[in-house]
Amino acid sequence: MQDSNLVNELREVNLSYLLLAQRMLRDDFSKGMYRLGLGKDVAGLLVELSTSQVLSLASSNSLICGFRLNDIALLGALTKDGMNGTLKQVHASMMLAQQEPDQVMQEVSQ
Repeated sequence: MQDSNLVNELREVNLSYLLLAQRMLRDDFSKGMYRLGLGKDVAGLLVELSTSQVLSLASSNSLICGFRLNDIALLGALTKDGMNGTLKQVHASMMLAQQEPDQVMQEVSQ
């Protein structure tokens, strides 16, 4: 039963991510690419997915999005006590911007 619940939750996260990604990319393609950490090719494919394709992709038993908090320096910057909220956001944004586009997608596919 737990496995079934886990799979259902993964599918919900996948669907939420895909819908959010499409909305961000449709609102402002360049900003969406930056915030999602995607390259132009992947972003272009995501924005063009039909509803049935989104549902099919979301129903995967694996998490299709990746978290960019796999860098110890970035995680440390976000949790450091000595910075106020604005400075934390700026520092984290700078570190995320240094990551290669599609780096997360490549790591997930390996």
